[in-house]
Amino acid sequence: LLQYVGFASFIVLVWDHIITFSDEVELMWKGRKGLFVYLFLLNRYLTPLSFIINLVGLSFRSFCKNFVRYEGCMFAIAIEIVGLMMYLRINALYPWHRWISRSLLLILVIETGVHVWLITRGEPVKHNLASGIQACTMIFDPTISSVASASAWIPLLYDTIVFALTIYRTLPPIWKRQASYILKRLFEDGLLYYSIIFSVAFVLTIMIVASPPGLKNIAAQ
Repeated sequence: LLQYVGFASFIVLVWDHIITFSDEVELMWKGRKGLFVYLFLLNRYLTPLSFIINLVGLSFRSFCKNFVRYEGCMFAIAIEIVGLMMYLRINALYPWHRWISRSLLLILVIETGVHVWLITRGEPVKHNLASGIQACTMIFDPTISSVASASAWIPLLYDTIVFALTIYRTLPPIWKRQASYILKRLFEDGLLYYSIIFSVAFVLTIMIVASPPGLKNIAAQ
């Protein structure tokens, strides 16, 4: 099941890259460069490349124990890159409230530290040998499932704060019909992004705590 979900997710990812490539060239490659653009491009191309290795690695049995750490690291890197991009967005929306940016950055640092620690407790999922299933994917040590759920709910907390700050800054001008195009897009994109992230992260948090080992991280695929 993990393999099927992984391949399906990869197909959606590639499809998204294809249909948005013209926008990427126009807005990113031809536009003004900066840290946000470089983070975007890094995440956009690092994710599918690492995903390919992950898909191949699902069948690695001989060195699975070492491979799963790679899988966990790439997942964490992608999460933190997006988190840093969201931080830059909030920093731009609240240029005169540095305490907001600093508080958000502190949460991001804590989130990164938790991910690093949990990866050190990562291990290959142990399937029932009688089932004939052979797959190499990472779960966190089942004995710390409650703590391991922090890998999902801390990013969810971070994204919730980012979303709330975005709404607080963009919604009043929209109601008053004074919002610029950029503010409207920040609101629309933020709402769409958060809706998807909340659904996935909420389900993942529950599954990490309550699901059997073979299904714990399926929502992270």
